[in-house]
Amino acid sequence: MIGLTRRDFLCGAGGLAATAALAACGADGSAPTEHVVVIGAGMAGLAAARTLADAGIRVTVLEARDRIGGRIWTDTSLGVPIDLGAAWIHGTQGNPLVALAQKAGATTAQTDWDDLMLFDGHNEVAAATVEKSAATWETALDKVDSLTTDAAPTASLESALARVTDIDDPLTAWRVATDIAAEYAADPEQLSLKWFGAEGQFDGPDLILPKGYQQLAHHLADGLTIQLDTEVTRVTDDGSRVRLDTSRGVLSGDRVIVTVPLGVLKAGTITFDPALPAAKRTAIDRLGVGVLDKVVLSFAEPFWSRSVNVIGLAGADQPLPVLVNGLTFGAGPVLVGLRGGSAARSGEGLSDEQNVEQVRAALNAPAVTGSLVTRWGADRYARGSYSFLAVGSSPTDQNALGEPASERLLFAGEATYPEHFATVHGAYVSGLREAHRILGMTR
Repeated sequence: MIGLTRRDFLCGAGGLAATAALAACGADGSAPTEHVVVIGAGMAGLAAARTLADAGIRVTVLEARDRIGGRIWTDTSLGVPIDLGAAWIHGTQGNPLVALAQKAGATTAQTDWDDLMLFDGHNEVAAATVEKSAATWETALDKVDSLTTDAAPTASLESALARVTDIDDPLTAWRVATDIAAEYAADPEQLSLKWFGAEGQFDGPDLILPKGYQQLAHHLADGLTIQLDTEVTRVTDDGSRVRLDTSRGVLSGDRVIVTVPLGVLKAGTITFDPALPAAKRTAIDRLGVGVLDKVVLSFAEPFWSRSVNVIGLAGADQPLPVLVNGLTFGAGPVLVGLRGGSAARSGEGLSDEQNVEQVRAALNAPAVTGSLVTRWGADRYARGSYSFLAVGSSPTDQNALGEPASERLLFAGEATYPEHFATVHGAYVSGLREAHRILGMTR
């Protein structure tokens, strides 16, 4: 069930619960042998909780929002499901989310990023020019890759791009905006050159879920005890149990898995007592948190090619570089615009109306019938979209972030998974990792 009864809450409430209430926690008047509390009902938290609950462990999930999913957020206010956060399953071969989607009964549709109509201003760029630009860009990325091994920890991706290609060329700048900023949610000057492209990737196409990613979250959450609107403000590990101060009182558990986003850890809105290990604090400081935002426009009728997957907008003054055609995944005449890095952060300072009008004008489009604008950087429970390897950081920091602070206090989330950070499948597998770590401790 989604929600937590008063009895459930009292059973783990530590000092707030009376002795009589605590005695009611076990069927025979004794306390359960193991109670795990998971902070965060995003993909990592739900994966961990589902695994533990299925193994017979008593689990309580605490979620600050009034919904589950975290950075998975399927909105239906336009009359169709639109994912405002994570939207794609990246790669199909070996990706555990493919099987999870099948179990959840979720259909998928392929997004072909190479099926592109690119515009420079209001003029379509010839297909031959687009292909030539793509080949030039691939050559540049190959040259960048050759520079990564000997790169200094302080070197940025921007420094390498400036050496191997003309970053002022409009089509090259568009590639940077789409393949770098909208992929890593960060600008080249923020990204570590040494570790650029070091993450793993699954082969196969990218898949979007026409009925929304939330299907997977709800599938994992089915039957779990989840307390919404419960913000954790303090985590105290006293050596035997872990006490959690929350916006709804105090809860304690034998073990706690922290799955809040890296941006929340950076903000310091949760106090840890004792302080987290030095290596973990350093990792939190070094690793980057990027922003990928969306501007979604709906129309009465499509004014673009019905079959094309992607529309690109090149040029220095464009409000965003790429839009995905909703007709290709069953959303009707909807365009989902993406922008990352500093462009996304700048857009968060504008009103919804300003953001929508900028994109509509860039498309020379008719009046919109509806719109959605995200601000993940300003979201207090995310404080960014996902992590990246910033200049001066390394996978060692990601590993340190994922290490337990003690046998009672564990950590999961996409930022803790070096092989597949910044992805839903990375978050999912990190949750499985910590659940199995606990199962190994208790058996």
